[in-house]
Amino acid sequence: MCVMALLAIGLGAPCEDFARGPSEQVLFEHSQPRSESVRLRIDNSPGGEVSASADGGSTWRVLGRVVEPAGAVNPKGYTASKWAADSAVAATAVNGIHIKVANHPETGRGIVFSIIPGGKTIGAAREGAGASIVTDIEGGTLIFGGYGPYVNSPVFVERDLTLQPLPADYVPAAGDVLQIVRSDPLRMPLHCTFENRVGGIISVEYTGEPPRAIGRVLRAISGIGRFEGTLYAAAGRLRANHCGVVDISTSPLGEVGGFQIIPRGHAQSPELSYVATSTQWLVIGPLDDADPSWEGIAPLFSGYLLPSYRPDDILGDHDDWMQRALSRLLVQVRYNGGDWEPMPRICLDPGAQTDNREQSGGGRRRLWRIPASLNPYTPLPPTAYDALTGVTDIRIVFPQAVYWPATENGQ
Repeated sequence: MCVMALLAIGLGAPCEDFARGPSEQVLFEHSQPRSESVRLRIDNSPGGEVSASADGGSTWRVLGRVVEPAGAVNPKGYTASKWAADSAVAATAVNGIHIKVANHPETGRGIVFSIIPGGKTIGAAREGAGASIVTDIEGGTLIFGGYGPYVNSPVFVERDLTLQPLPADYVPAAGDVLQIVRSDPLRMPLHCTFENRVGGIISVEYTGEPPRAIGRVLRAISGIGRFEGTLYAAAGRLRANHCGVVDISTSPLGEVGGFQIIPRGHAQSPELSYVATSTQWLVIGPLDDADPSWEGIAPLFSGYLLPSYRPDDILGDHDDWMQRALSRLLVQVRYNGGDWEPMPRICLDPGAQTDNREQSGGGRRRLWRIPASLNPYTPLPPTAYDALTGVTDIRIVFPQAVYWPATENGQ
């Protein structure tokens, strides 16, 4: 039985040993030329500057400060970190940037440390005491927003006036200065579209070209889950990208709700056995079941996606509002094959007394609050599992400009 059929009926056997790599249909995205657009510099010292440069490091813009430096690594990184390149960004998110040093020689898991916003620590950065550079930057903004890196952006440490890749035994120390270099592809797609049904086509589209099929949907979505990082991402915006996930928010800033797009191999990991019977994960793969899975592969799991959104980009007092708008990543949906429209606004709200699905138009007219606990060990209500029923297509709209605002404070 083919992989698509196994996943469709929930019988995909858990497996960690699988081939991954670019299928023929994504070779262009995987290998096209790139040029540096933004680099980040983080001084891992108390009060150290967090800066960005748009000219290769000739000049720098200070965006924030380090509150607490890192002094350790987490040798047991989350599963997908092992698929990132060594000395590179393993995840880019509104609630943290995870950096992979190397794979552990005994366990094969990624050895990681993180750069995180101030305030409450959520997600993978909780793991590993002392393995996070804590900043005073708010989640979803600046380096956790439009200035952020891509998955697999290379990471360097300054040594003897040169930039050196992180050695396999690297442990961050106070006073270390890191640089992350983000390079944009020569051609950025306009859209990546998913037909939300088993066997549905995944296609990319570039300016002046017809859509090009690159893969298939193996398991469709119809529900939303409590992905806590969505607190820092607005509805229809990217919450996180790593080698095994594209995490999309359905909730407004300050609320929780969203769904995830994951590659075939990761979906069959033993730790994700629940995916085969859940509705909050869109499982995808190449057109041919015999081709390798896409963990850590462009354009969806390396080098093309990053959180980029500011609520006041268009309506704020900005002379560069057009550039700001073009630098934002957006996710749209279609219901029943109709016109493209904004992501419905749906959240899981432990304080809600009633379910206002009908009054909110399922989140299409106003915010739909589903009464639900945010405790991951508490079952979600049935409504959460069919909150996106009727969504026949999902479309990622890629940024067409680099976020580099014409303001003194860099925001």
